[in-house]
Amino acid sequence: MGIVMPLVHRQPGLAAYFVAFLGIAGIVMMNLVTAIIVETSIAGSQNDREAQEQQLNQRAKETLEKVEEILLSADLDGGGDVTKEELMLAYQTRTDVRDLIDQFCEIREIFDLFEIFDDDGNGRLTMGELRKGFLGYREAPLKLMVS
Repeated sequence: MGIVMPLVHRQPGLAAYFVAFLGIAGIVMMNLVTAIIVETSIAGSQNDREAQEQQLNQRAKETLEKVEEILLSADLDGGGDVTKEELMLAYQTRTDVRDLIDQFCEIREIFDLFEIFDDDGNGRLTMGELRKGFLGYREAPLKLMVS
């Protein structure tokens, strides 16, 4: 205040200028602090969203691998694709397939995925259809990933 007081004594009208300047400068500083806080929050939110996306992709990959393992185990004729009948027969007769399905999900959920991913509707689910389905439909496997 060594400069301000002598100026105000010489020209009292400058007091309004300095008071206005200090008031506006205080508001500007508060706005800058608020902007920094908001920007940091938005950046943190974006990072959280990216981390969740990575986690979801990882879980989708793990789910796909598990479903592939189930379907390959249920492929009784070794043709590289599975019918619902093969799946049900393997579930009923092979304890390894039943244990694999039961520890991961319910048999009806596998049948639901079968219906969704059988693109050509021929009643046979290939590994290509399964992979394409997992890449194209995120909502369907989410039930399996959450449980």
